[in-house]
Amino acid sequence: MDVVNDLALTDSLCSREFPAARDGAGPAPGGPGYFLVVLGAAGGGTAADLYAHEAALIERFEERWGAGARWGSVTLLERGARGEEIPEPWAELGLRADDLRTWREPGTGRWISLAVADRDPDADPELLLMVTDRDPP
Repeated sequence: MDVVNDLALTDSLCSREFPAARDGAGPAPGGPGYFLVVLGAAGGGTAADLYAHEAALIERFEERWGAGARWGSVTLLERGARGEEIPEPWAELGLRADDLRTWREPGTGRWISLAVADRDPDADPELLLMVTDRDPP
């Protein structure tokens, strides 16, 4: 994991056209209106390493865009359980991570979110970066 490379990837995703259909392959998987990229996994390290890398990226994002909105995804799960349709990629983030940090990139109007996906005890934690043009639900 490299902060400089992750910042460059974020910039690239903020200016790139979104896939027309859900595409889990390639360097920037995503779907209509979003990219959802794994920046790192704890397979070779620990969840603490991912949280440290997330903190470094948060610091850099805050230098660019100010304090990010922090919110828990429990309400997304509750709303989904009541039958409300939560749009992608927010639904997937809500299933995989408890806490999200989100910014709005002023030049493009896209949302950028970081989250450590560590909800599944049977899977290695991952640091996720999402870029989308869909407002948070």
